[in-house]
Amino acid sequence: MKFKIISNVNQKEWNEYLQLSDYSTFFQTAEFLLKKNSERYPLFIYIYNDSDEIQAQLGMMISKSKSGYSTKILKKLVNLSSKIGGRGSWVSGPIIHSNDESIRTEILRTLFSALDKIAKDHKLMIIDGYTPPQDFQINEKYVDEFKKNGFIKQNFLTLMTHLDDDIEILWKKIKKNARNDVTKAKRENVIVKEISTKNELINYKQLTKQWAKTKGIDLINTVNVDEDWLFFKNGIQKFFLAYQENEIVAGLRVGCFNNIVYTHQVLNSYSKIGNVAGPLLTWNAIEWAKNNGMKIYDFSGGEAPPSIKKNMNKYDEQWSSLFSYKRKWGGDEVPYYHFIKIFNKNRYKLYRALSKPDMFLRNYKKRHFKRPQEKSIN
Repeated sequence: MKFKIISNVNQKEWNEYLQLSDYSTFFQTAEFLLKKNSERYPLFIYIYNDSDEIQAQLGMMISKSKSGYSTKILKKLVNLSSKIGGRGSWVSGPIIHSNDESIRTEILRTLFSALDKIAKDHKLMIIDGYTPPQDFQINEKYVDEFKKNGFIKQNFLTLMTHLDDDIEILWKKIKKNARNDVTKAKRENVIVKEISTKNELINYKQLTKQWAKTKGIDLINTVNVDEDWLFFKNGIQKFFLAYQENEIVAGLRVGCFNNIVYTHQVLNSYSKIGNVAGPLLTWNAIEWAKNNGMKIYDFSGGEAPPSIKKNMNKYDEQWSSLFSYKRKWGGDEVPYYHFIKIFNKNRYKLYRALSKPDMFLRNYKKRHFKRPQEKSIN
């Protein structure tokens, strides 16, 4: 096996090879990865056999700085932490074009050599990535290969529904409280619209900023509307908005590729008391996926419960409400993994230390955000 690392690809060719796998998602598409800017850029890895046949693919982003989701007051500190070292990351990969376990193992070992070269050439502090939840051939041997190469493993869960059933059966699989919320939203005249114009996308972006403030986040970097409009035109992302009394109250973005739909972003303005627009948006997206011939709807997920019970309180504080919502939709729980390899432990510790004040302030602002309250009746 041998590898090739390139910074640009023939988009059509890359995506066509991805579609030879039944578990590749929009995260690995050329369009999504090529959204480079001054703070990040993509790299594409091909793995070949001795006959020069493509055996695997992995697209990743090299980031020079931390996410734009940060607090402005600590921007200088965040910028300092970002100069300590770069990060290479991927989502939903690698995509391996073989079912033979021995070949898959050889591919992984070749991939690790490529990642080590990338870390050296691009002076990376850390490389991390998430495995594809729909790759059901991932087993302990696969995981052990990452561990032997110095990666730390974190367990994650996602929830997904196979869309083979009729829409009526999919509806019945949903928990009663979710069905009630959908029915209530319709009764309250919440209207869902699939975005079809650039102005509507701009409205979605404004909702993103409004939502971010409820989470204690100030969006430092301006979001590129043109980029997301291109994703929409290419069909790899769809956007939905929910209106109530002519006001935008919620939004949903899904990734679409290879007949797999993935919940990429869920937004709420929190401007309406008892707003149930979110469930209606989710059900509308499921209907859209079913009507457009998609095979899997992935509700996305998060970190799996810790093995040590004493850590459950902290875990529940972060994840319980999210999983409670996602489990309403009748999806199957599917494990996947987050692998992390640290190339400079001292710099990574310093990076983590410098990032803590930023996270503390976010959480403080999130806890103290005042949502609308019902007025008491005397």
